[in-house]
Amino acid sequence: MKKWIALAASIAMTAAHANSNDDILRKIEDMQRQVQAQQEMIQQLRSQLDEQRTTTTEIVRQEVETAVGKGLAQSGGSVLTLGKGIEGLTLTGDLRLRYESIDTDLDTGGDLKYKSRFRHRVRLGGVWKNPSESWEVGLGLEAGSSDGTSANQSWNTSSPWQSGSLYLDYAYAKHKFGDSGMSLTLGQHKSPWKNTFLTFDGDLRPTGATLAYDSDLAFATIGAYNIRSDSTIAGKTDQSLANMFGGQAGMKFKTDALNALFALGFFYYDEETSQFQLAAAADDYNYQIGTAYAEVGGKIGNVGLKAVGEFAMNFGADNDVSQGGAYGKAPTTLAAYKPEDNNMAWTLGLQAKVDKFSANYAYAHIEGDSIPWFVSDSDFGVGALRSSRSVNVKGHVLGLGYAVTKNFSVGASAMFTSLIEPAAGKDDEGTLFQFDAVYKF
Repeated sequence: MKKWIALAASIAMTAAHANSNDDILRKIEDMQRQVQAQQEMIQQLRSQLDEQRTTTTEIVRQEVETAVGKGLAQSGGSVLTLGKGIEGLTLTGDLRLRYESIDTDLDTGGDLKYKSRFRHRVRLGGVWKNPSESWEVGLGLEAGSSDGTSANQSWNTSSPWQSGSLYLDYAYAKHKFGDSGMSLTLGQHKSPWKNTFLTFDGDLRPTGATLAYDSDLAFATIGAYNIRSDSTIAGKTDQSLANMFGGQAGMKFKTDALNALFALGFFYYDEETSQFQLAAAADDYNYQIGTAYAEVGGKIGNVGLKAVGEFAMNFGADNDVSQGGAYGKAPTTLAAYKPEDNNMAWTLGLQAKVDKFSANYAYAHIEGDSIPWFVSDSDFGVGALRSSRSVNVKGHVLGLGYAVTKNFSVGASAMFTSLIEPAAGKDDEGTLFQFDAVYKF
C-alpha cells in the first residue's frame, strides 16, 4: 500500500513540475513578443525622425534659395557664378604664428641677441577645375613677405601695431594629358621637386613651366624658369633675362612594410644669373647643381619612421669669383678660399611620429659655393651668418610637434650652426629657436 501511495505522489509532483515549465516558457514567449513590438516601435520612431530631419533640411534649403534669389533680384547681380565648364572652387590655407629668438656667439667674444621677434604667415588659395578640358587654375595669396624664400611677416618692425602686407603666393594653370600621368604647369607654382631644405627653401615658388610625369613606380620633371627680368646687369646698358633649366627623375618603391623613393636632379643657371647675383665679371662662374635625394620609411609597432638624405654639388664653381667665402657673400680675397674646393652640400635626417607626437633631427653641411644663395633655406644659417641665407654653414636641426586637433598643431625647433670657412675674427656660432602654432584648413 505504501508503494502505491509513493508512486501516486511522484506522478503528481512530475505533473506539477511540467505545468510550471510550461508557464515559464509561455512567459518567455510573451516577453519576446513584447521586446519585438518595442523594437518595431523604436524603428518607426527613428524613421519618423529621419523624415522630419530631411523635411527640415529641405525647408531650410528652400528658404535660403528664396532669400538669395530675392537678394539677387534686388541687386541685379550675382553672389558667385562659376563659368561654363568649371566644376567648382576649392579653398585651402593656413595660419602660422611664430616666436623666434636668434643668438650669436661672436668670435671676438661675448654673445649677441641678433633677433627676437614675433612673426606670422597667412596663406589662402583656391583651385578651379575644368574636367571637360582637363585644366585646373590655382591662385593663392599670402600675408607675409615679398622675399622669394620666406613667407613670414615680422610684427611691428617700423611702428606699433603695424599693418601687414599682402602678396601673391602662386598663380598657375595646369593641364593633365588624360590618364598618361603627364601634366604641364605654367606660371608661378609650388615646387615640383623632391628635396630637403638643403637645396630649396620650403616657401620657394618657381616661375616658369614644368612638364611632369608621375606613376606608381616612377616620376620625372623638366622645366624652364625665370630668375630675373626687366633689369640691367651692373656695368651693362642693355637688359638681360636670367633663367634656370632643370629636371629631376626618380623611382618609387612601396610594400606593406616599407616605402622608399630615390631621385637624381640637375639644375643649370645661365651666366646671366651669376652676373646678376654676383658680379658682371662672373661670366665664367655658372650655377650647375647636381642633386641626389633619397627617403625610406616604415612603421615599427605604432612608431612611424622616415630617414631622409640629400647631396648637392655645384659643377660650375670657378675660382675667379665666389658667392660664399667667409660670410655667405663674395669675399674680399680668394687667397685662402677656393670656390672649387667648397662646392658640396649634404644632409641626413630622421623623422618619427607616434600618435599625435612627432620629432625630427637633421645634420647639414652646406659649403659656400655648393648651392645658389638666393634659393637656400632662409632659417638654417641665420644664427651664424646673421643673414637669411644658408651657405658656408653647418649644424644641427631638432624639432618637436604635437597635433592638438586634426587641423591645429604646435611645435618647437632649434638650429645650432657655425661657419665652415670663416675669415679672421668671424668664426661665429649661432642658435635659432622657433615656437609655432599652426592652423590649417
